[in-house]
Amino acid sequence: MLPPTDVLSTQTETSASTNIDSSLEDTADPPLPNWTIGRLIALAPRVDNAKYHQGSQTPDSTLEDTSGFHFSPPDRGVNCSTATADITTLACRVNADISMSTSPDAPGGCDGKNNLVTLSAEGTDQGVCADHYPVLYRSTIVDYGHTISISRFSCLVETAGMFCLESRSDDGFAITPTGLQEIEASDRAPAELLGIPASRTESSSDGLDDNAGSAQTSTMTPDTVPTS
Repeated sequence: MLPPTDVLSTQTETSASTNIDSSLEDTADPPLPNWTIGRLIALAPRVDNAKYHQGSQTPDSTLEDTSGFHFSPPDRGVNCSTATADITTLACRVNADISMSTSPDAPGGCDGKNNLVTLSAEGTDQGVCADHYPVLYRSTIVDYGHTISISRFSCLVETAGMFCLESRSDDGFAITPTGLQEIEASDRAPAELLGIPASRTESSSDGLDDNAGSAQTSTMTPDTVPTS
């Protein structure tokens, strides 16, 4: 029997493994410096994937068990689901009102959505076909300061935004209050994640302490989690 329809609307992820995501760590030789986004994603504690198989087809429909994975950050600004079309893909729907880049014309007969972004070994794509990459609603929350790693996809959820990478290409995307942008594992992480003054982000990355952010990447979980 499926659980009540409001079970996941307030559920947060509290238990997590402290294991480092080796799939991201092994992609660089030598390993990425601690101030890079790829390193921070790899160092963050990981959630238990077994808790992320439920979601609803609509905002108000009942929860369903699926073989895929579905998750969202505590503010519910984004919903993500794994999909298998031609290649395994992570699809995320942006629910919040943020700046989105201009999407290309959708293929004929395709329900293209500008707020739908996908990530695969081929890179990031925006404005893809919603009917090809269905994203479920009311999925389980990944708490702030945690990473969810599914196959070659890893997403770090923070109050500063959500940062996702595909380990084969080391490419990905960030969804933050300032908008959607493509990222690489070797990119410098935002100052908010490193715990350093914003003014230091203007300095050369070579001048940053490699240990910066190694113990400062996680934010505190808010006392109240939005339920919608």
